[in-house]
Amino acid sequence: MRHLNASTPSFSFDSGVLVEMLLGKIVSGPLLESTITANTCYFNLSEAEYVLCRLLDRTQARSKVDKLVRSNYISLTDVAELYANAAEIKCERSLALGECYTIANAKVTGSTALFAFQEEDLKSEMEKKPFDVKIQFTEILPRTGSP
Repeated sequence: MRHLNASTPSFSFDSGVLVEMLLGKIVSGPLLESTITANTCYFNLSEAEYVLCRLLDRTQARSKVDKLVRSNYISLTDVAELYANAAEIKCERSLALGECYTIANAKVTGSTALFAFQEEDLKSEMEKKPFDVKIQFTEILPRTGSP
């Protein structure tokens, strides 16, 4: 787990961000620099692994996720710390459960919720009522890599 000072940007990665990284679509830029604190939760890690399993195969998916966890690049928040917040968000908003966990994780860790893409459901909910955490999308961050 990386510990940086309080002025270091902190992001809570959604499963879509994890998938993009593990497929090599995000290969440089601010998300891969050591000047940020990256975190996610086990729920999103599980979701990323099943998406990779469908795109690649079970062995490659598990290997990529295991390497990420062992790298200590990303801190993992236990789902037990998040389930009540995620359930509250899900109860109030028309979002996928994974999105709710990302937002709950951002709230618990004091970080920015980072999603790979501006999904319609999330965009719609943001327009209806602002969230109590900052939300960003990788598609608007500077990056290089595969299109």
